[in-house]
Amino acid sequence: MGRTTALRSALKAVFYPYVEARGFILDTSNQPWFTTFRRHQGDKVHVFDIQWDKYGGPRFVLNFGEAPANGLVRQHEPIAPQHIDLCDCQPRLRLQRRRGGTMGCWFQLRRPLWEQFISLSREYRPEEVAHRVTASFAEVETWWATRVQGPHVHGIGHDA
Repeated sequence: MGRTTALRSALKAVFYPYVEARGFILDTSNQPWFTTFRRHQGDKVHVFDIQWDKYGGPRFVLNFGEAPANGLVRQHEPIAPQHIDLCDCQPRLRLQRRRGGTMGCWFQLRRPLWEQFISLSREYRPEEVAHRVTASFAEVETWWATRVQGPHVHGIGHDA
């Protein structure tokens, strides 16, 4: 069993049904390090992906943004809404367990050091992480509705 297997399984059991109930569709042509979801919302396409640690660690971050629902043009080629990727979105933002630019800010099994001392446990259970990202996803929905960045949202695009 790989280092991310338990965490990926917990996300599939807890988080995937949550976002699918909100109209998101899983893109089945994913790469190993990215899992992309999309939904049509009025005149926009909301896109987010789960980006896994490229070194195989049990950690991930959610990148999100939006694009026009009628599609767009990328490198002189028309892109249909169902094929819009996060690279087509402006601005691009990130949902993580806390603000900051390091991988220590990503959702992950390892607890912060201070929390390890208090809990006497080095890691969270995978289900705890899945429930945490599910609860934090409300900040993504809030940003799409109001453009207000919550405490777990961090800008990564040019206009964020």
